[in-house]
Amino acid sequence: MDEVEVLSFLFMLGSLELGLPYSKANLTDTQLQMLQDLGDYGIIYQPSALTANVFYPTRLATSLTSDINGLRSSSLASASDHNRGYIVIETNYRIYAYTSSNLQIAILSLFARLITQYPNMVAGKITRESIRRAVSMGITSDQIISYLTTHAHPQMHNKNSTILPPTVVDQIRLWQLEGDRMKATVGFLFKDFNSQAEYDGPCR
Repeated sequence: MDEVEVLSFLFMLGSLELGLPYSKANLTDTQLQMLQDLGDYGIIYQPSALTANVFYPTRLATSLTSDINGLRSSSLASASDHNRGYIVIETNYRIYAYTSSNLQIAILSLFARLITQYPNMVAGKITRESIRRAVSMGITSDQIISYLTTHAHPQMHNKNSTILPPTVVDQIRLWQLEGDRMKATVGFLFKDFNSQAEYDGPCR
């Protein structure tokens, strides 16, 4: 399996909402193969693995990138959902994640430069280089923004009308667009023609 596609799919899976159907139409062959394995582990549910065009994330899927509270019983679901957010982002692009989950930390390291790690918190910064590295691995700016919004700390919800600082959201998108300005293509250079007729020949 392609490691980039596997990471991208797990990254997306952690941002999905519990119980909602999601189409399989845009999934790659690798991701469709992953669905079979994830279904065996109870991470996703497919009404019929062979004929269904949709899949449903289970509670286990939504807790893949959440802290240990996400694995509690359904009787505590509302409390765990309330405590699900763990990321704080400042307008200076500094990011603080209150988590001890190795998976959450690994996902953050895909698009942020982690600087300090404590037993229950990691601190880092979103930089131009970290975003461009993520984009080169197939992760889009919209996926990053969606993940940060989904897992924002409750304090971020109470702070502003927008969950994430608008300057951070705009800059993440701009950093991705930087790589889309020019695209390299293979070309050939012909020179030192002996005559105009010889030059006109390849142009026809």
